[in-house]
Parts: sequence; structure tokens; C-alpha cells
Amino acid sequence: MSARHAVIAIRQLEKNTGASRVAFSQAALLRQAGYRVTLLAERANEALVAERDCELVRLWRWPLRGAFRRQWFNLRVQAWCRRHHPDLLISHGDAETPNVLFLHNCVHLASQKIHGKPLPAGHEVALLHDRILSAQAFDVIGVNSRMMGDEVIRRYGIPADKVRVFHPGYDAGQFNTDDRAARRLAGRAAVGVDLSATLVGLVTSGDFSKRNVAGFIDAAAKLVALAPDRDWRFLVVGKDRFDSYRQQAERLGIGNRVIHSPVMDNVAMLYPALDLFVLPAHIEEFGLVALEAMACGTPVLLGDHVGASELLPATPEWQQRILPAADSTRWAEAIRDSVADQAGSEARALALASQLGPWQYAQQQAAMLHFFEQIAAAH
Repeated sequence: MSARHAVIAIRQLEKNTGASRVAFSQAALLRQAGYRVTLLAERANEALVAERDCELVRLWRWPLRGAFRRQWFNLRVQAWCRRHHPDLLISHGDAETPNVLFLHNCVHLASQKIHGKPLPAGHEVALLHDRILSAQAFDVIGVNSRMMGDEVIRRYGIPADKVRVFHPGYDAGQFNTDDRAARRLAGRAAVGVDLSATLVGLVTSGDFSKRNVAGFIDAAAKLVALAPDRDWRFLVVGKDRFDSYRQQAERLGIGNRVIHSPVMDNVAMLYPALDLFVLPAHIEEFGLVALEAMACGTPVLLGDHVGASELLPATPEWQQRILPAADSTRWAEAIRDSVADQAGSEARALALASQLGPWQYAQQQAAMLHFFEQIAAAH
């Protein structure tokens, strides 16, 4: 009997995007379960595909820019699947599927939260998402958070029983509360901040507009005015242009307190170095960095449209750590209050870290494999 055949369709299969990492992890998971796995993509990192013992099929890319380029990929995926009849087709938002659709962003909601206005007519990602989600031809749509699930249910009328939340999992071998003191020392040395200073950090992959770095710097300036006796330092980690934010910090008089690092080779040592992790994003479909910080026992403050905030306990002490992204005054006050009770904040954070077992990568992967098996068995 030949192995069952799973296909994963995603236009860009590179190393550093969240969607690509999820797709690669799904491919590895399905291979371990005995599936033959084919990856359909226009661009792909061949070495990473080979590491997972998968077949790569490069689909010819439409050469002209515009909305049809995305629809062309969808048409090629459908044609390929009609010829090869896979048992399971997993789409990452770029193609229609009768099986499982994974959505990584909510483009309409993001435009409203980041820019305060709807997307322009003819937006190519929105056109494709609207077509696929409105048709509802899939068995199930997988989303990264309840926030995303609520959005697709409200916007497209998708039945709640067709929406499945898969919170991303974290690597417990890397992100944990072991050796916190040593990692704190190493992390402080890496960013050049003395242990006597109070370090507040926003760690992300990039896209500083979405992550509201401007709001963070505004809150930082207000915080220094609220609590001038502390030696405050503010760290922003992520790959994006920082010039305008540097100018903003200097204009607000805190230029010497703000540190920017484009990348960190060992982010696991950075979280314990922080007195507080903040993510004031306008919208974050999940925010794995927040979960990683929690797993390291670092106190957190999160925006009210950050998916990872769903993991915080429903107690007043934790719920008051979820804040509106646009209110920099509240962020300044919340940072001040968290650090003023640092012992209590850390005690609660360490207690939370001990409760995050269900969100470890291995447990999340096991749940996803069980889900895939159910979908395949139904066909």
C-alpha cells in the first residue's frame, strides 16, 4: 500500500517568515507520520525542503505584477491537484482547498488597526482572501488566535465549527526558566546595559509600524517623566528601518536611553535580561515572541489585539496587563507600576511559565497531527 500523499501549497517558502516556518513544521510532522509530502511553491529554499525529505514542485510564476499573479498560483495549484489527486491539501492562504486552509493574517482588520482606514479597492491579498473565505469550500480554517477566528466569523459568516485555533508552540528546550541569572548577565552584556539599569524591551522580527514602535518610544518618554529617578533603558529588537524612531527618541529627549538591535543570535538569553517585555502592537495575529518571553518567566505587557494575550490568566492582575495600543499614557503608567513591584511581577511571571506546558511545541504539533489525520480520514 502506497503512502498517503499530503500537499502543502504556499507561494513563498523561505526561511524567515512565520508562514514558511509553520509550513516547514507541518511538512516535517507529516513526513514523520508516514505521509509523502509535496510542497507547491513559486519560490522556495531548496536546502530546507531537502532537510525535511519532501518533494518540491516549483510552479511557474506569473511575470506581471498585480492581483492576477496570486490568482495564477491558485489556478496552477488546482490544476496540479487535479492531475495528482492528493489525500490532503493544506493551503496557507494562497490557494483554494477542499481540506485545510491556514490563515496567517487578517488584512482587513490589520489595515483598520494600523492605518485607521479600509484597504484600497483591488488590494491583491484581500481580493484572494475574500474569494477563498467567502466561498467556504474548505473543511476547516486554521487560525493563530481566537481574535483571528472571531474576525473571519464576523467578516465572512464562516460557521464557528469550521474554525480551529492553533496557537503556535514554543521550544521548551530553548525558552525556559533555567539559569535565569546567568542568562540575564549574558543578555545584558550582549546589549551593553548594566544590571543596575531597568531594561524594558520590545522584541520582534520587524515591521515596526505594525508593532507600534512609535507608541513604545512615546510611552518611554512619558515614563521617564513619571519616574525620573530610575535609570531607564529601552530596547527594540527587529529588522526594519530605525532612523525615524531614533529621531523621535532624540526629539523626546530619550535618545541616549534607546537601543536598537536588528537581530539577536540568541534571543533566549535576552528575555531574562529584560525587567519587562512589551508588545504594544496595533495588531499581532499571535506574537510568538510574547509566548517565548512568558516561558522564560519574564513579566509582560501586551496590546489588546495581540493574539498571545489570550494565554494570560483571567485574573485582574494579569488582565490589567492587556492595554489599548494607542494609549501611550496607560502604557507608561503600566510599565512604571510593573517595575515598581518587580518582585511581585516576577513571581507571577514565573508561576505563569510553569503553566505553559500545553503550548509547548511538541504538544501543539501532536494536536495538529491528530487534526490532520481526522481531516484525511473524512475523505
